[in-house]
Amino acid sequence: MRLRLRPALACDRHAAFRVAASRALLIFAALILILANSDHAAAQCGGPPIAGPPLPCPQPSASVNGSGFASAQGGLFDIGTQFQTRLGAHTSYRDGTSAGNNPQGGGAESAFDRYRTWFEGYGSSTTTDAQGQFLGDRRKTYGGIAGAGVTVTPGVTFGASVDGSRTNIDVPGATGRIDLTQLGLIGNFEHGPWNLGVTGIYGFGNVHSSRFDTGGISSAAYQARLWGTMAELSYYVALPNNSRFVPKLTADWLHTRTDSFTETGGANPISGSSVSASRIRMMVGGEIGHSWLVDRTIFDVSVYARLVENLSQNIGDLAISDPNVNGVQFVTGVRESSMGADAGASFSVKLSQLARLYAAYDGRFRGNLTSHSGTIGAEFRF
Repeated sequence: MRLRLRPALACDRHAAFRVAASRALLIFAALILILANSDHAAAQCGGPPIAGPPLPCPQPSASVNGSGFASAQGGLFDIGTQFQTRLGAHTSYRDGTSAGNNPQGGGAESAFDRYRTWFEGYGSSTTTDAQGQFLGDRRKTYGGIAGAGVTVTPGVTFGASVDGSRTNIDVPGATGRIDLTQLGLIGNFEHGPWNLGVTGIYGFGNVHSSRFDTGGISSAAYQARLWGTMAELSYYVALPNNSRFVPKLTADWLHTRTDSFTETGGANPISGSSVSASRIRMMVGGEIGHSWLVDRTIFDVSVYARLVENLSQNIGDLAISDPNVNGVQFVTGVRESSMGADAGASFSVKLSQLARLYAAYDGRFRGNLTSHSGTIGAEFRF
């Protein structure tokens, strides 16, 4: 009986071994096929070409493709707002260093300076939070301003100014640059304690963008323009010891437009539509200032704060055409929060009847945006 069972056991053992070996070979072959398909897909998405039907590759989202261009649109609002703020400072009511101010008392007669010029340098930093398909950004701007004004009659002044700036944009996966020139006109009308300042601006320039993908850098260059106007009504309240309080009511309008573009270079160049955007704001606030005399030199310091409400924000969407994606992708334009606040301070020194030096800080604080700006300047009257 034992001699008869031994061959059967040997056969069973050989059969089990063959089954196990077959299963191992099948598993190994399956792993080889999976790895081959993975390498083939990677090659189709950016590696060297391999024979075989192409497999679908993951495509960059509209957020990555369009955030840099949306940031440029928001940057134009920043640059226009900066210029309007500085022009508004030159149309605001007199401070302690203004002609005719007499901090030492004595009833001196008011001086009358018919002409004045000013020169400024400034820098600003702005951070915008992510919203919708926009990934958020950081923008840094540097520029210079020159202007001149003439008092045609006591209480009525007109002037013109020019601003040149460069803005560097940093967003996830892309960078950009805005080179902009702005022209401005100002008018200032005083009657007793009342003051009305009006400004108008026009800007034109170029936007350059660089977007990074797996195949290199895709670049684009296109034109940008802006238009704006602002009116500010204020009332001067004299306080004891050469101090003052000036409540202000301000309204402004700003409109921007960027042209359409087509990228060059890179593995996945895209095209984008032109975009127009406009904004209307109302601001209510006031300024508190104080001036004093030291060795015939007049010093002045002031601080201001105001509430800001965006009454209207008409921001167009950017339409993106990607040759590797079916249909058109849209990126929503960058918007400020409806309510916010501005705050700032200035310090000036009147060196003589002809020359004045000053420095100013301006801050903008929104729910999704923060901006800090510093300015130094010199003014000459004659």
